[in-house]
Amino acid sequence: MNSSVMTNIDKLIYLFDICNKFNDQNRKNNHFQRLIIFLILGLPFLVKAQVSQNLAVNLACVVPSSMSYTVNSAFYCTGLPIAPNILTYNGTAATSYNINPDLPDGLNFDISNGTISGTPTASVSGNYTVTIINPCGFTAKTIYISVSTGTNYYADSDGDGYGTGVASVSCTGQPAGTSTNDTDCAPSDSTKWRTALLFTDADSDGYDNGMPRVNVCYGASIPSGYLISYIGADCDDTNPKINPNAVEIMGNGKDDNCDGQIDEVMSTTKLSSGSCGVTLANLSNTLFANQIAGAQGYRFEVTNNNRVSTYDATSNQFNLLNLSPGVSYSSTNTHNTVRVAAKLGGYWRAYGQTCSVTTPPVPNSTSISNPACGTVLTNIWNTIFCYNIPGATAYRFRVKQGSTLVGTFDSPVNNFNLVNLGAASLSFGVTYTIDVLLQMYGTWLPDSDYGTPCNIITPPTPGVSRVTSPSCGSSTNNLWTSIFILPVVGAQGYKFVLNNGVQSREIISTSTQFSIHDIPGGPMPGTNYTIRIDVLYNNSYVPGREICTLNILPTATRLTRADSDLSDVKLFPNPFEDHFELQITEEVLDPIYIYVYDMLGREMQNLTVSNNNDHNIHIGQNYPSGVYQVVMKQSDQVKTIRMIKR
Repeated sequence: MNSSVMTNIDKLIYLFDICNKFNDQNRKNNHFQRLIIFLILGLPFLVKAQVSQNLAVNLACVVPSSMSYTVNSAFYCTGLPIAPNILTYNGTAATSYNINPDLPDGLNFDISNGTISGTPTASVSGNYTVTIINPCGFTAKTIYISVSTGTNYYADSDGDGYGTGVASVSCTGQPAGTSTNDTDCAPSDSTKWRTALLFTDADSDGYDNGMPRVNVCYGASIPSGYLISYIGADCDDTNPKINPNAVEIMGNGKDDNCDGQIDEVMSTTKLSSGSCGVTLANLSNTLFANQIAGAQGYRFEVTNNNRVSTYDATSNQFNLLNLSPGVSYSSTNTHNTVRVAAKLGGYWRAYGQTCSVTTPPVPNSTSISNPACGTVLTNIWNTIFCYNIPGATAYRFRVKQGSTLVGTFDSPVNNFNLVNLGAASLSFGVTYTIDVLLQMYGTWLPDSDYGTPCNIITPPTPGVSRVTSPSCGSSTNNLWTSIFILPVVGAQGYKFVLNNGVQSREIISTSTQFSIHDIPGGPMPGTNYTIRIDVLYNNSYVPGREICTLNILPTATRLTRADSDLSDVKLFPNPFEDHFELQITEEVLDPIYIYVYDMLGREMQNLTVSNNNDHNIHIGQNYPSGVYQVVMKQSDQVKTIRMIKR
């Protein structure tokens, strides 16, 4: 049969005959016959419907376009859940979503809608490509994600530098009113922040009451009535004059030295005849006591006016310089009474007879020697000297403006400068009155002994600044080189004036540093720049007098980041009492330069970390209490942290 002219009925009959033949072989195939008939009659209609449907779909299908996330450049912090970053786009619904490379640890990519969510746990940054696909095609978008290491901060409601409670995480610096530790035992009391097991010493004589230690919350120092170390138990914790280190007092009916005996009679001693009743030529003259057989030590008690000082020696000799506090002095001879006790059987026995010892007269004042009184300082940092006095152990410089006290500064040597008082307390073009008080052999003379006042005038404007690092005339191959300048007391700001012979550029800042990358228009490789520092004072700039030259090499580029990162550098504790530690957790390949400045801009210390053996460094042991700026530099990175010493 010619299938090209067969009607649907012909096709049906033809196939029905075939089915009958199959039926003859197997009557059970009648269901198969019905299926064939249905397919023959319905196939043209099904094919037509499917073609129509596909045509309709193809006409409505649109390739995805205009892809965008809620945040296309996202900056996250480890340990903090992120707000879901939702994908939007135009076009026919996507059938699949994928991202390459994998997201940072802790972040999730929803393959059903492209949403990014989760809590990042690793510090990493990079580009990520998101692709969406539908029946008509696909499109892709690159987004940027940066995750920084977060720091735990704890609420510090009393402002003592110690926190407590549940940590909050921040990657953008320390929030106000927080601390990096959670050790505060008294969150509402700024005088207490740490705990320790202490011994009870009710009479504060240095000996405990014999009971077990108790847990105490305290602050900067051990509170009165407690001890941190054990030196022995007190036999009477209600009387500070009775303890194992006290001298027995004869005839008072008490066991003063806790040896278990009352008013025990033992051998006594006193100053020898060559030391008793003498006038000393010098405070270092040695005084001797009569020796006692078997004595384990000698206690010398000196009464100077109304002050009593003692000195314990293992031998039978001492001098007045051994005393703390020391004896007092005047321009006339001063009389002291001395008595001696001996230590026998581990306990101090009664004092012997008293002796008189006279100290020599000493000068009771000094005054400014240089610069001359009435002088105008050329720089507020100029050193001011007073006359040196033999025997003086310190000098107290007192500065007044009229009758108003500006401040005092104690110096172990006979000089100081006005900046020692603190920049905030000083003015320019002002007359100050300076007088000096002596500390003789460890004891300050009375305020009535301040020397003759002297007038000193401060300069009319602050001093000038200059480039301190890198050295002038040097070259750099790094377009992110940081330039450091000399801080100026009283400066309100700085203007960095740069000239390359063709153009002049200015950078205005309150900081004492800038990066050559900040040059307006960008730095030019293969160019010599001159740098001048103008100082802002009284709302106008004082032009700098020193010109520094810096050569940017033709090959200069932005250097690649070092394997170690300044975010890996930790400074703790903050505040600190004795010192703080600088800790680096990653390998150091590029050197890290560290500079410490006080709040007057003076450099306290600088050091370089250049290998893996310097990862724990102690800084600040000899610093006075105050606030310090720690500046760290590595390649193109600069990090500044403020540290506080109690």
